[in-house]
Amino acid sequence: MIRIFTSIPIKVRKIMKGFTLLELLISIALLGLVLSLLYGAFFQISNSTLQVKSTLETRQELRLLMKMVLDDLQNVQYLKRFAESGQTPQRETGLIAEIKLGPENTETGELEEVSSIYFHTANKSRFYPEEKERDPELHEVAYTLEENPDTKTWEFIRREDFYLDRNLREGGKSYVLSEAVTKFELELLESETALAGGGYQEKWTKEWNSDENECNDPMAAENFCLPRAIKLTMALKGEDEKTVSDTQVTNLCVPPCNPEIFE
Repeated sequence: MIRIFTSIPIKVRKIMKGFTLLELLISIALLGLVLSLLYGAFFQISNSTLQVKSTLETRQELRLLMKMVLDDLQNVQYLKRFAESGQTPQRETGLIAEIKLGPENTETGELEEVSSIYFHTANKSRFYPEEKERDPELHEVAYTLEENPDTKTWEFIRREDFYLDRNLREGGKSYVLSEAVTKFELELLESETALAGGGYQEKWTKEWNSDENECNDPMAAENFCLPRAIKLTMALKGEDEKTVSDTQVTNLCVPPCNPEIFE
């Protein structure tokens, strides 16, 4: 008997292997980690952008405030006719700078000294637009940092008197320019002494009061009536609670004194 063997093809079924539960959980965890990193990076960049924007806005406000003060100071006037009037009491002119205690320094906990300044300036009026047509462009101006008794906030105030009177410290309109100023300091260059080795030794002061009698005395030596220069330092706190500051110097009376500021 002959055995006949036939080849019968056997179909092999491929088993497709899928993700196990562990692999799926690991994948989800990795995806969550990546998304968290991306979100964190985006949030950090967004937060940094907001901080930079806030700082830039604070610096811009500080620049505008300092520009206003310096524009007035650069046009300061010493009115010789006031000093020569012979009136009693003496009519005040020139420049008066005083210091007093101001806001608390958040780092030291001590009260900071702040400046107050009063002077005549040959500038256009900022507070009397209704008088534009007859503006003499010569006014009393003052800058002070004062505490509001109701809100307990410190206000940076500009005062302007359209008309000139005997008292540099009073009169006119006052407006709050900012409630964020934390430092307003003025230093006035009183004298410069030539050094043997070259250069100059400068003497700065924080207080000044132009003496009308001495300024009117042609025999008074080395008397410039006004400081030779003024150094202005201001600081401003932004909405992000960060403080920015700047210092600028403007020359007033570099020898020989500018005759146009003495009228």
